[in-house]
Amino acid sequence: MLQLFKNITGSRFCWFLLFLSAIALEACGLYFQYQLNLNPCIECVYERAFFLAYIFIGFVGALAANFYLVRLVCSASFVASAVGGLIVSLRHLSAYTSTNPLSNSCRLKADFPSFLPLDEIAPWMFKPFALCSEKIDWEFLGQGMPFWIVLIFSVSLFIAAMMFLSCFVKNKAKNFNRLYR
Repeated sequence: MLQLFKNITGSRFCWFLLFLSAIALEACGLYFQYQLNLNPCIECVYERAFFLAYIFIGFVGALAANFYLVRLVCSASFVASAVGGLIVSLRHLSAYTSTNPLSNSCRLKADFPSFLPLDEIAPWMFKPFALCSEKIDWEFLGQGMPFWIVLIFSVSLFIAAMMFLSCFVKNKAKNFNRLYR
C-alpha cells in the first residue's frame, strides 16, 4: 500500500488535487460566512489557516513533485498541518458540544504570529466574529460543522501520514529476470 502511495505522491496530479481540494474547503468556509451568514469563531479562523497551509503545500508539491526532497518536506508539512488542524477542530467540537457555558474559552481576537498576522492581512477571511459555543442552524446528516471539520482533518491526517511514510519506501525493482531463476 505504501508503494502505491509512493507512486501517487510522485505525480504532480496528487499535489494539484490537494491544492484544489484545499481551495474548495476555503471556498466552503467563505460561502458559509458570506452567503449563509454564519460568522466564524476563533477556531474556524485557525482551521482556515491550516487549510491555507494545505493550499501552499499542494502548490509547492505540484510544482516540484519529481524531487524527493520537495516531496519529503511537503509530506512532512502536510502531516504537521493535519495534526494542527485536527487539534484545533477537536477543541472546536468540544466547545461546540459543551453544555457548560463557563467552559468556553473562546476569544474574539486571533493570535497569529507577528511575522504572519493573517487577521490583519485578510480580515475578510481570518477575523473571528462569533463565539465557539454558538449553535448554528447548519447540519448535514444530523451533524454540525465542527464534526465534519474533525472528520476532514482526520482523513487528511491519515492520507498525509501515508504520503510521508511512503517517502521512505524503496522502489520495487523492475527486474523481470529474477522471476526465471
